[in-house]
Amino acid sequence: MFLLGTATTFAGAVLAACGSEKAGGVAISDVPVGSAVLVDNFIIAQPSAGVYKAYSNVCPHQGADINKIEGGQAICPKHNSVFSLEDGSVVSGPARGAMAPAKLTKEGDQLQVARA
Repeated sequence: MFLLGTATTFAGAVLAACGSEKAGGVAISDVPVGSAVLVDNFIIAQPSAGVYKAYSNVCPHQGADINKIEGGQAICPKHNSVFSLEDGSVVSGPARGAMAPAKLTKEGDQLQVARA
């Protein structure tokens, strides 16, 4: 059992080190309707009541961290690309591609997010 546990721990550490984004979570009540919150390397949005979406916070334009949420939009500070929280699509800016979706699961009153 000890060896199995050690191997599992080692494998998890290796996978975590290889991934560029770590998983995170937030209470459902902390995600405002019509907006979003930043959690670890993700954006968790509630574009309309009871509808939740998650995206990577890495801008598809040049890889900067999207770190600003204004209402229903996410904004990259590097070149001011603006993205819709409804579907991740580009609203304006030099970015041509949408924000990458992330895997979102509901566990009780928590939302858990991980790389898709």
